[in-house]
Amino acid sequence: MAYAENIVYGTVTLKASKLTPRKVQSTLKYKVGRTLAKFPTPTRDATDWELRVSGLITPTQSTTIDTFRNKLEAADDVTKHYYTDGLKTGSYIMDPGSLQFADDENDVGMIYRYSFSLIEYNQT
Repeated sequence: MAYAENIVYGTVTLKASKLTPRKVQSTLKYKVGRTLAKFPTPTRDATDWELRVSGLITPTQSTTIDTFRNKLEAADDVTKHYYTDGLKTGSYIMDPGSLQFADDENDVGMIYRYSFSLIEYNQT
């Protein structure tokens, strides 16, 4: 099985050029202002997925690249959102401060290069 052509995070559908998953010790997560507090639970025998996603936002016939960028920036709200990539499906939170755009003068008006990290939200 392979990753889907498009990944969905919240209301944003993206074409990721790179997706790097890794398993980490599960933590309890709490939103504190605009940060995500993570508390390790040594007696909890569970793991969470952390995903590093990167790709390009390109224009389509129905929308502009600025619209996609704004939607992705709005998803950086320390709130869990639905995520699916063809292999993994569930609730994830964008790691605060991880959303980056590599703005380059050669790309102006044509593409945005982005990267961000997601943390699986399992509070069971």
